[in-house]
Amino acid sequence: MNYYVWLIIAVGCFVGEMFSMEFSLACLGTGLLGAAATAYFGLGLWAQVGVFAAISAIAWIGVRPFALKHLYGKAKAVKTPAEDVLGKPAVVEIAIDPVTGAGRVKVEGESWKATAKEPLNVGAKCVVEKLDGVTLTVRKQ
Repeated sequence: MNYYVWLIIAVGCFVGEMFSMEFSLACLGTGLLGAAATAYFGLGLWAQVGVFAAISAIAWIGVRPFALKHLYGKAKAVKTPAEDVLGKPAVVEIAIDPVTGAGRVKVEGESWKATAKEPLNVGAKCVVEKLDGVTLTVRKQ
């Protein structure tokens, strides 16, 4: 097999990896580069396939877990802006009445619909305990 074919497929894998971010296509692309080198030196198709399989397996088993842990591991700890308000201080903008469900608080410059177990007056300082849809549950500070 011509080594250009292996290279074209390898480039396709590396481009695909940019969209998947699972490091699986990169492992296959690395194996394909090894197969391209084998083809370049004139070895037969079975040698090319063997080198592809060996390098891909080594990359998958040996390199992929390390790469996932160190390159993509921090992405799992990212909070959405809504989840980030939990535990933050808030100030009551519109008095909170637990009976009617009326009330708004301001958290880091953003206004949120809010509820509480006890009534809170305008200007009262509170802490965000829970997020339910777009409504915050707060408690007096």
